[in-house]
Amino acid sequence: MTLLPPLLLPLILIACGQLLTTTNCQPTRHVDDVFRIDDAIAAASSTADVTSFDCPVPKAEQSRFFRLDPVDTNATVILSMSNFLLEMDLTNEIKTVRGLRTGPQYNYTDCEQSSTCTAVSPSDTSNCKRENAQCVEDNSNLISTSHSLNLLVSCGSVRNCIFRKLSDIAEPYEANRTAAYACENSRILIENKQWVESGRKYEYMHEMYNRSGSHFLMIAIDGMGMRTYQVSNSDNNSKYEPIDDTNSYVQLNVKKYLNIFSHGDFVYTVFNDKSNSTKLFRICMSSFDDYKKYRDSSNDEELDILKSGMGSFNTVTIQCPLDDENLLKQASNIEFLDGNLILYYELVSVTHEIAVCKISIADINSAIRRARQDCSEENLTNIEFYGDDTGQRCRSSLSPEWVACGPQLTSIFHKFAFVAGFPFKNLDALHAKMQSKIRLPNIGERAVSFQTFIFKSTFYTFVGTTSGNAYKFVMKDATAKLAEKVIVSKLPILQIRSGLSNSEGEAEKIVALTEKELSTFKAESCESLYDDCHACLTSQDPFCGWCIYQARCTTVGSCEESQNPKRWIPTSHNSTRCPSFDVNPQYVVTNSFKDVNASFTGVELTLNGSFTMSVSLANFSKEFNITILRQNKITFQIPPLSSDLLESGTDHATASLILNLNGRPISKSSFTFFDCTRIRQTYRTKPCSSCLTQKWSCYWCARENSCLNQRCSGGKFSINQCPKTTKVLSSTSILSGEDEMFQINAKNLDPAQSYSCEIDSCTGRKYTAKGQVVATSPGNVLVTCNATADQLACKARESTVKILVVMGDKIVDQEHILSVTVYNCAIDSPLCGQCISLHHEFDACIWCNSTSSCSSRTLCPSSPVDGMGGCELPRITSISPTSAPTDGGTIITIEGTNIGSSYDDISKIMVDNSNCIKINNTYTIAKRIQCIMQNSDLEVTSQVNVWTTYNVQAKSIETFSFKAVKIVPFPLTEVINDSVIKVVGTNLDTGNSLELILESDDGKQEITTCNDRKSEAFNCTLPNMPKGMYMAKIKLDGYSFGLQNFTYEDKPEATAENDEIVAFQSGGGKGRFIVNATVALLKWMIIELHVEGAPKRKGCYVVQTPTRTTRKAVIECEIPPNPNKMEHDKSMKNQTLPSRRKRSTVGAYLIYNNDDGDKKYVGTVQYQSDPTFGIIDELPCANTENGTLYIPATKFGRTGLDATDYTVYFSPAGEGNEGKKVQCKVNFIDPETLSCRVRRTELNSLQNTKIKITAQTRYLTIETPSEVTYCPGPNLTWVYAVIPVLLIMIGCIFWVLYKLRLKSRNQRSERKMLMSKLDDLENATRETARNEYFQLQTGYMEDFTQNISHKINYRSPTKYFAQTFFNKTENIPVLSNNKIGDDELKQIESFENLLKNEEFLLFFITTLEEQKNFNVLQKGELASLLAVTFYEDLPYFTKVMLKLLADLIKAQASKNPKLLLRRSASVVEKMVSHWMSITMYDEYIYEQSGTPLFLLTKAIHYLVNLAPWDVTADKAMNSLNEMTLLGNKASYNTIDINASVQGSETGETTVKPKLIKVIDLDTITQAKEKIIDGLFSDLPYSEQPKPKDLELVLFRPESEPKVLNDIDTTSEANGVYVKINTIEHFKVLNNDTVLLRPYAINTEKNILNEENEPLMGRKKKLYHLISPKELAPEEVAEGRKHAEMIQKLIKTPLQEMFLTRMVKAKSTIHVYVNNVMKSILKPEKIPKGVCYFFGFLDGEAAKNKITDPEILHIWKTNSLLLRYWVNILKNPEFVFDIQKTTIVDSCLNVITQAFMDGCTVTNVKLSKDAPSNKLLYAKDVMEYKIWVKEFYSNVSSQDSVNKEEMDNFLLGLSKKFKVEFNRTAALQQMLGLLKKYSKEILAIMKVNENIYIRNEAYYNIENILKLGNGEVSFPSPQEISV
Repeated sequence: MTLLPPLLLPLILIACGQLLTTTNCQPTRHVDDVFRIDDAIAAASSTADVTSFDCPVPKAEQSRFFRLDPVDTNATVILSMSNFLLEMDLTNEIKTVRGLRTGPQYNYTDCEQSSTCTAVSPSDTSNCKRENAQCVEDNSNLISTSHSLNLLVSCGSVRNCIFRKLSDIAEPYEANRTAAYACENSRILIENKQWVESGRKYEYMHEMYNRSGSHFLMIAIDGMGMRTYQVSNSDNNSKYEPIDDTNSYVQLNVKKYLNIFSHGDFVYTVFNDKSNSTKLFRICMSSFDDYKKYRDSSNDEELDILKSGMGSFNTVTIQCPLDDENLLKQASNIEFLDGNLILYYELVSVTHEIAVCKISIADINSAIRRARQDCSEENLTNIEFYGDDTGQRCRSSLSPEWVACGPQLTSIFHKFAFVAGFPFKNLDALHAKMQSKIRLPNIGERAVSFQTFIFKSTFYTFVGTTSGNAYKFVMKDATAKLAEKVIVSKLPILQIRSGLSNSEGEAEKIVALTEKELSTFKAESCESLYDDCHACLTSQDPFCGWCIYQARCTTVGSCEESQNPKRWIPTSHNSTRCPSFDVNPQYVVTNSFKDVNASFTGVELTLNGSFTMSVSLANFSKEFNITILRQNKITFQIPPLSSDLLESGTDHATASLILNLNGRPISKSSFTFFDCTRIRQTYRTKPCSSCLTQKWSCYWCARENSCLNQRCSGGKFSINQCPKTTKVLSSTSILSGEDEMFQINAKNLDPAQSYSCEIDSCTGRKYTAKGQVVATSPGNVLVTCNATADQLACKARESTVKILVVMGDKIVDQEHILSVTVYNCAIDSPLCGQCISLHHEFDACIWCNSTSSCSSRTLCPSSPVDGMGGCELPRITSISPTSAPTDGGTIITIEGTNIGSSYDDISKIMVDNSNCIKINNTYTIAKRIQCIMQNSDLEVTSQVNVWTTYNVQAKSIETFSFKAVKIVPFPLTEVINDSVIKVVGTNLDTGNSLELILESDDGKQEITTCNDRKSEAFNCTLPNMPKGMYMAKIKLDGYSFGLQNFTYEDKPEATAENDEIVAFQSGGGKGRFIVNATVALLKWMIIELHVEGAPKRKGCYVVQTPTRTTRKAVIECEIPPNPNKMEHDKSMKNQTLPSRRKRSTVGAYLIYNNDDGDKKYVGTVQYQSDPTFGIIDELPCANTENGTLYIPATKFGRTGLDATDYTVYFSPAGEGNEGKKVQCKVNFIDPETLSCRVRRTELNSLQNTKIKITAQTRYLTIETPSEVTYCPGPNLTWVYAVIPVLLIMIGCIFWVLYKLRLKSRNQRSERKMLMSKLDDLENATRETARNEYFQLQTGYMEDFTQNISHKINYRSPTKYFAQTFFNKTENIPVLSNNKIGDDELKQIESFENLLKNEEFLLFFITTLEEQKNFNVLQKGELASLLAVTFYEDLPYFTKVMLKLLADLIKAQASKNPKLLLRRSASVVEKMVSHWMSITMYDEYIYEQSGTPLFLLTKAIHYLVNLAPWDVTADKAMNSLNEMTLLGNKASYNTIDINASVQGSETGETTVKPKLIKVIDLDTITQAKEKIIDGLFSDLPYSEQPKPKDLELVLFRPESEPKVLNDIDTTSEANGVYVKINTIEHFKVLNNDTVLLRPYAINTEKNILNEENEPLMGRKKKLYHLISPKELAPEEVAEGRKHAEMIQKLIKTPLQEMFLTRMVKAKSTIHVYVNNVMKSILKPEKIPKGVCYFFGFLDGEAAKNKITDPEILHIWKTNSLLLRYWVNILKNPEFVFDIQKTTIVDSCLNVITQAFMDGCTVTNVKLSKDAPSNKLLYAKDVMEYKIWVKEFYSNVSSQDSVNKEEMDNFLLGLSKKFKVEFNRTAALQQMLGLLKKYSKEILAIMKVNENIYIRNEAYYNIENILKLGNGEVSFPSPQEISV
C-alpha cells in the first residue's frame, strides 16, 4: 500500500476542511444573497395590469411557471412567473425595482383580427362573444428587450405578445402595439391549449435583432412553427406585423425548439426534430430587406415568389462524437457564446453525466457556403431540398453575393430566380468538438439547468441540480474539473444566468432561480475556498491564482504586482510552479542541533532578511532565522527536538519546515527526525537487524545489546553479526496438554550467556522457560527449552503458540517467526468425518470407536479409526430447498453427519436422473455441502443421493421435487419508484431466491429480490430508477421469464378537487384530489395523505378512474383530526371576539409508495370547529310514513363526510335506561340539518320522553347539550308557575333593601378597627426588620472546625464508581449476583470477546444509537455498562471513547460546536462522564478536593441544625435557598442535655454520656438524630444507628423514666391538624439526662398504644412549626376580612423580610465554600486526566479548524467542570458515607449553581427581579470566572501527557482501586440489547463496508443469537475473531 507523503496529508486535511464536504472533498460555499419570491409577489399584487383578476382558472389548468431573463450587463433581470412580472436589481442586495400583476384574465377566441383583443372582463363584448371567453393564467414564456427602442416584449398565454416600456414595465409601449398578431396567436393557443405528456405547456424561443434601421422579432413556438415580425418607428407610424411564416413553405418536423439567436448577417434556429436529431436552421437577414422593398407590390406572382424564396434558408444536422464508435445526436440544451454553439448532451441517465460539445458559427457558415457554391456550379447532385421541383435547384451559375445569401433584386422575375435561394433541407452532418464531460459528484442528483460562461478564453459551466446545488465545472480536460459547489437551496435550480458582467462582458455575479427564491453569488470565490498553492492551482478555476508573497489564492486584481509571474501564478500553470524547497540532510537525530541546507524549486523567490523558518510537529513549534547562501539556496540550524515528541512505539516522525514572511507561510517542506534508542520498542522481534537497515544511521552495540545514535567503542557491527534465531528444528505440530521440548536453531549467540524462551501460549499468558544453548557448528547453536503440559493446554482445535528467545530481558532477533501449531483432537470434531479430516493434517488425531470421540492415539485403548471406511454411514438430515424449477439452477444445501472428511470425498450428487454439481467453497467438513441442480425433463419427486469415493451412499429422508414454473404475463406497465407489483402464476414458491431484473438500454441491470412468495403469486417492490423504459424479466434460479417492458414515470402531480380542503378539528374529514396519472400507473401505486404534524398517514382510494384523453384520476383520502388541536384551542381561548376567530390551517401532502422524501404538496387543510347540535328543547314527531326525522345542527357538511360516515343514536333518559339505544340511519346531511330515519316500531316507545341525541364519526362524538323531549304532547304547566314566581320576586326586592341598610351601618365601625390594626402592623414590621438586621450582623460567622468531625468516611471504590456510573444509590444491577445458565454464560463469553474488538464495539455503539427506540436513558445505561465491563482495561475504554468523541466533534463542527458535551444525548458523552469519574478519583478527590468538600457538607449540616427547621414543610431558618428558607418568626432556645445510648435490653450503655446541644423546637426525631450524630460522629453514616430503631427516654430524679415520642396522647390537635411533639412540649431542661435505647419487642415504633390511632388517622395532617392557619386560612366573614388579613401579616410577615437569613448563612460557611472552589480551580497538582483530555480537545479543535477560544472554553467546561464536578458537588454522598438531608441538598444546589455560573463565558447582568439564589453569590461568581480562566491557562502550560504515559496511569488506577463489579451482569444486559435489536444490527452488518463486520463479526453474532435459541452449538472463543 502506497502511503501519502507526510507533507501532503495536512494539505489534504486542509483542503477537505470546514468549508468542504468530506464525501467528495469539493470546495463548498453558500450564496451571497437570497430573495424570497413571495415577498416580491406580495408587493406586486398592488400594481395590476388590469382592474380585476376575479376570473377562476380551472383547477386542472393551474400551473407554477418561472422564467428568468437578464436585461443587460447592469445587474437587471426580468423575473416572469404565473400572473406576475418583476424587474429585479442585483447590484448589491437583491431588490424589486418594479412589479406587475398580469393575470389570470379572460381571453377570447373569436374576436376579429383588426381588434386590439386586450384582456377585458366578460361584460366587455364589443368585438368578442362572451360565451367564448376563457380564463387563463398569464405565463410570460417569452421576454425580449430592445434598449434603442426602450421596448420590452412579453409573450404568454394572455394577449400573447404585450409591448411595454423597458424603462417602466408597468407602462404600455403604445396602444396599437397589440393590434394584429396578439389576437391571432391568442386564438391559436386557446383553441389548441392542452397539456403534453411531459407536463409542460407550449414553450417559446425568440430573437430580436436590428437590420437596416428596423427591428425584427422572430418567435418559435413548439409544435406551431416560427414567425417573424417587423417593429418599425418610421413615419411616426409604429407597426407590428408578420412578414414571414416558415410554416407556409418549410416542414421542419420540429419536436422542440432549443434556441434562436442572431449573429452577423444570419438568424439561427436550433431544434430537435421528431427523429431525435439536433438541427440548425439558418435564414439570411437580407431576405427581410427584400420583403420591405416589395411588400407593397401589386404583382401577386412576384410577391408569392419572394415570400416563398425569402432569401436562403438552410438546415444542417449537428452531431458530436463521444468516442470512436458513438455519436451524440440529440442535445438537451443549447447556448450561443462568443461565436460558438455550446451543446449539452445527457448521457445514460444512471451515470449522471453530461457531455459538453462546441462548434463555431464560422465552421457552420463555411459548410453551408461550400454546399451552396457546389450547387451553383452543379457539382452537388444528391442534396435534398425543400419543395418538389428539386431538379431545377442546381443549374444557375450565381454571383458570390447570391452564394452568400440569396437572390438579387434584378433577377426577381426570372422564372427560376427563387430557386437560386438554395433552400437545402439537409446537408451532411457537421461534427461538433467534444469539449468536456461533466460528471455530477453525488449519486441521485440530476442536472436541471446549465449556463456556460467564458473568462480569459476559458469556458466554465454552472450546472444547477435537483438538490439545489450549483456546481462549477472548468472545461479544460476530457473530464471537466469540478472547481466548486455552491449551495443555493433545497429546491431544484430552474435557471442559472449572469447577473452582473464587467466591461468585457465577463460574468462577475451569477443569479440562480428556484420556485421560491432568487439567489446571487459571485462567479468566483478564490480566497475563501483554497488555502494553499496546490489546491488553488489544481482547481483550474480561471479566475484564481496563487499570490506568492501574500500566501493566498486570489483573483488577478487582488494581488499586488500580479502582472509579475514571480508574484502571481495563474491556474493555467501546473502546481509544480508552487514555491517549494528540499532539505539536506533529510534525516535529523533527536536532541541535537543540525545544520541543514535548503534548495528551492518552482517559482523563483526573492529571499531577504525578513524570511524566517519554523519547525512544527503536533503541538510543538519553534521559529528561527535563516542564512541566504545564494538565490534559491539557504542554510539554517534546526534546534534540538526532544525524543518525547515521538509517539509511543515509534522511532521516528516527520516534522514540517515552514518558510515564513512576516508571519505568513510562503513555502513548506519536511524532514524526518529519529531516535535509534527506540528501535527495540519499535521493532520488538528484530531490534538488531532493524537497527542496521534504517535509512538513517543507527549503530548496534553488542556490549549493551542496544541500538544507539552514535558509534560505540566496539567498532563497526554488520548485519551478519546480529544474534538471531532461524527456525524451529523440533516438530512444529504438537498435541495439546502434553509436555514438549522445543529445539530452535540460532546464529551468533554467545553460549556463555544465559538465554530463556518466552512462550506466548494459546490462552494469552506468557511463560518463561530456561533455555540451554549448545554449539552445533561454527556460528550456529541449538537452543533447547521445555514447555509443560499446562502451558500447552489449548481449548481450540488448532492454536498457534509463538516462541521468543530472550537474553536477560532483551529479545534476540528472529529471522522468521518461531511458532508451533497445537492440536486439540477433541475440539470441534464430534463427528468421525471431522476427526478424519483433522487426521489428514495431524496424524496423531484418530477416531476412537470405543469412546465415540476424536482423541490422540495414546488415549484410544481400542478400535482406532484413521479412514472414512471405519466411520458410521453418512446420514442426510435435511435438504433446503425441497423443490426447484425444472429448469435447474437451484442451489441445494445438504446437511447431515459424516458426509465425507473432505470435499474430494464426495463423488457425485443426484436427484432422480438429474445431476447436482457440487460447490467447493461451501463444504463444511462432514456436515454440509451445497450443489447446483441441473434441469429435469419431468416434474418428479425423489430422494437426494450422495455418493462418496469410498463406495458409501447416503439418501435423504426428505424428498425433493422438480416443479414446472409458469408466470402469467400482463400488459405494458407504467410504474413509479417503490411500486409494488404482483405477479401471478404457478409453483412460484419453489427454489431459492426469486429476482426481478430491470435492464436499461445500455445493458446495465438492477436486480431486486422479491419477497412474500406463495405458490400462486408473489410481490416485488420495484427499485428506484431514473425515468425511462426498462426491459423486465423474472429469474427464479435457472428459470427466466421475460415480462413486458416497465416504463418508469415521474411521481404524478396532484391538486385538490376543490379550492378549499376543509375538516373538523376533532372529527377530521375526507378530501378529494385530482391525480395526473393513467390507469396503468395507478394499478401499482399506493397513495396516502399526510397532514403535517399527524402521527400517521391516511390511505386513499380511487373514486374516478382516468380516461385515455384526460389522464386524470380522482382519489378520496381520509383527513385526520387537527394534529395541532391543543395549540389551536389555546389560541381560541384568547380570541373573545367572534370576528377575530380563525380556522387553523395545516399543510397536506400526497405520499406515493411510502416515499416521504418526495411528497407532493396538494394544499392546506382548513380546520373548522367541530359540528354541534343546537339547543333543542323538543324534537318534532317523525314522518309517519317513513320514520324520517330532521334534527337542527350547526356546521355539519363541507368536510367531505357524507351520510355513510355518520351514525346517530337516540338514548332514553332516566334510571334503568343505561345502554339502551335506538339507531337512526342518516340519509341526508347539510350544514344546518341532519336527516335520519328510524323504524316506527322503535319510535313509538320514545314518544313524549326525554332523550339524548348522539352523532358519531370515526374520531368524533357529538351530543345534544341537554336532554330533548321527543314528540311531546300538550303542556300547560307554565300557567301554574307564573303566580308563585311573581310573589317570590316581590319578597326578594324587600329583602335586598333591608340588607343594604344594614351593610352601611357595619362599614362605619369596621373603618375604625382597620386603622388600629394598621398601626399594629407598622410596629410589628419595624420590629421584625430590626431583629433580622441584628441577627445578620451578630449571628454565627464562626469557625465550625471544632464542632464537626474531621474523620472522612470515603465510600469504597465499588460504591463510588457504581453510584457515579448509574447516578443512584440503590438497585444498581452490577452490584447484585444473578444466577446465569451455562448456555447463556457461553453466549456472554462469546459476546465479551467480540466487544474486545474495537471495530465491532464502535459499530455496536453507533448502530444502537441510530435506532429510533433507543432513548437517552438507554444510551446512558449502555455507557455505564461499558465502563463496568472495561474497568480493568481502561486504555481500551479510553481509546474507544476518544474515537467516538472525535467523530462527534467532526459532526458538530459544521453545525453548532458549542452544544458539544452540554447534554448526555449520546453514549460517548456519558462515557466521558464515567471516564472523568475514574481519572479524577485519585488525584483530585483523594489528594486534593475530598477534605474541603467533606468539611463543607458537614458545615452546612451543622449550620442547619443550629436553628429550627420544619420537618413537615422542609424549611429551615439557616438555609441558602429561598425555596427551603423558613419565612416566619421563631423564638427558640438551645438546651444542653446529657445523652447516652443503651446497647441492648439488658440496660448497659455502650457509649459514654456526652453533652449534646438540641433546640427546644426540635421534634423528638430531630433530637434523636442530633444525639446519634454527636455520639457516633466518627462512624460512617451507614454504620450509625437509625432514629427509627431507637426510642428516647427522659430521666429525672424522683420521677419515672418517660418515653418521648413525636406523636402521643398529649399531642396538640386542632381539627384535622396534629402538631408534632417538640422538646419544649415535654419541658426538657438544661443538663437533663436522656437515653437512646432499642424499642421493646412487639412495641410499635413512635406509636404508644391504640389511644394514638385517632391522632394518626388517614384524614389527620401533621405540622411542626408553621401553623395550619398559615397553610390554609379559615374562611372569615366579609366584614372581618381586612382585619384578619392585617392580623395575619403581623403574625407571619412577608417571606422577603427574612432573606437576610440567607446572607448570614452564606457568610458563616463562606470559608468552606471558597476552600472547595480553590481545590477544584486552583489545585496544587493538575491531574493527568485533565491534561490528557484537554490536550485531546485542543487537537480535535485544530483538526476541525475551530479557532474560536470560546468554543474550546465551553468544551472543557462541559466535560470537566459541569459534567463531573457539578455532579459531585450536588451529590457528595456518592463520595462519602454521610447523610444528606433535604435542606442540605437545597443549599448544595445553590453553591453548585454559583459554580456553574462561574464557568460560563457570558456575563449576565442581574436585576432586582433576579432569583435571590443568584443574587446571593453574584459577586463570588465574578471571582470564580477569573479562577476558571486561570485554571485553563494553568492546564495549557503543563507538559503534555502522551498516550503511553496515560495508559500506564489508567492501568495503575485499575490496580490501585479494586472494584467488585458483577461484570457478567453488565455483559448480560448488553447482550440483551443485542438480542432486542438483533434484526436491525444484522441487517446493517450485512451491508457494512468493513470486511470484518460484514463477514466474521456477522457470522459470530448470528451464531451467538442462534445459540440462545438452541439452534447451534457454542462457537469457541477462537472462532470469534478479535
